[in-house]
Amino acid sequence: MRKGGSSVKEKAMNYCAAGENCSLGLLKAAAEVYGFGLSEEMKHSCAAINSGFGVGSFCSALVAAVMIFGILFPAEEAKQKRLLFLMKIREKYGTLDCGTLSANRADCVDLIGEMAELLEESIAL
Repeated sequence: MRKGGSSVKEKAMNYCAAGENCSLGLLKAAAEVYGFGLSEEMKHSCAAINSGFGVGSFCSALVAAVMIFGILFPAEEAKQKRLLFLMKIREKYGTLDCGTLSANRADCVDLIGEMAELLEESIAL
């Protein structure tokens, strides 16, 4: 399934460090690593969900991760991977909300890297 080169973690961190929003950075990184296409509409939709939907709500990088499961796996397997992934995130950080996850951080680059690493582990299961 994996196509090559760098990890999703490395690519996502680079995208976010360059100014890409969290969801699009993660989605673009996974598309490159796992070899799926991204429509312009899908890319533009990330602008509507970033910064916790604009109100510090559900983390948009987590939304992108769920989308990636849906792209890579049949529906039931995607749901299972989604649940395990989100439970790992909640266990590690105590929340799924952007506002809480990003509090006291200058940026979310390291956080996105950690999430991308958990995403890759969940994909490999």
